[in-house]
Amino acid sequence: MGRCRVPGTVAVIGSGVVGTATGRGFGTAGHRVIFCDVDRGRVEHLRSQGLAAVCCPDLSLAEPEVDAYLISVPTPTVHGRVELSCVRDAASSVGRALWNHPGWPVVVVRSTVPPGTTEEVVIPILQGVSGGEPGRDFGVCVNPEFLRARTADADFLDPRVIVIGALDTRSDLVLRGLYAPWADTPVVSTSIRTAEATKYVANLFNATKISFFNEMHGLLAELGADPDIAARAASLGAEGMWNPAYGTLGGAPFGGACLPKDTLGFLGKIEEEGLASLAPILRAVVEVNDQLARTAMPLDEAPARAARATDVVTLPDQQEAPV
Repeated sequence: MGRCRVPGTVAVIGSGVVGTATGRGFGTAGHRVIFCDVDRGRVEHLRSQGLAAVCCPDLSLAEPEVDAYLISVPTPTVHGRVELSCVRDAASSVGRALWNHPGWPVVVVRSTVPPGTTEEVVIPILQGVSGGEPGRDFGVCVNPEFLRARTADADFLDPRVIVIGALDTRSDLVLRGLYAPWADTPVVSTSIRTAEATKYVANLFNATKISFFNEMHGLLAELGADPDIAARAASLGAEGMWNPAYGTLGGAPFGGACLPKDTLGFLGKIEEEGLASLAPILRAVVEVNDQLARTAMPLDEAPARAARATDVVTLPDQQEAPV
């Protein structure tokens, strides 16, 4: 019940890098794909490549039995805030398509949106325009993408993980059905807000890592060490580089024999050399850890955060383990 046909029919709203890679990828897997865009020139370009494409006002007329509507529109940052106008327009287009839909489709947010956006912006628009109720008349999911612009098509076809934030179990099953051809990829099922946040965690970590190594590059050059060799060797030796789970639990400060000693010792050295202004990230690391150490619950008294029923990883062998 609630599982989509295999192959299914997917409508991709927004045909930029993410939308195009998503549509092509699902098409390669055997699903029927319809692209939808507000740019008529883009629609004609897609048609010239032999792809099914319509303008957004025609979405409700293009295909009466779409299994999933994937919103993959831009969400630029303007004046320090995420601009959601394209998401709102896309939700309205999907809402019109839902009005006459004979089945139970799932609306999937692929765009990068702040936590709470799907529940507070997308779902109310879908309800208002379609007159339907989420869960009863249609499903809702968030399915963040982890695509690189230059290799988006290849990244979609060979993902490291599939994250599904679902309104309910039925929504989750429909989207899992579409991803059935990727049987060897781990699937993380979680709440809608957690899925929205996951994309930001991934990108913010990447940004922080780049800035950290830039900071080290400047400091090591000032100390007469070779930053490139040090970075390459650290990438092989530091557990945080080769163990993807290292340091990700959260809620407890780092300790042990080495980390506190070495962070403070290195910070002291660069302060002696008059280089403290070049180490804002390292200073912040020490400050955050000190603050957490003053307030954190002892590890043996901390609640088992790994036992959240809403966060489940399905491994390729179909064994399930809580995150």
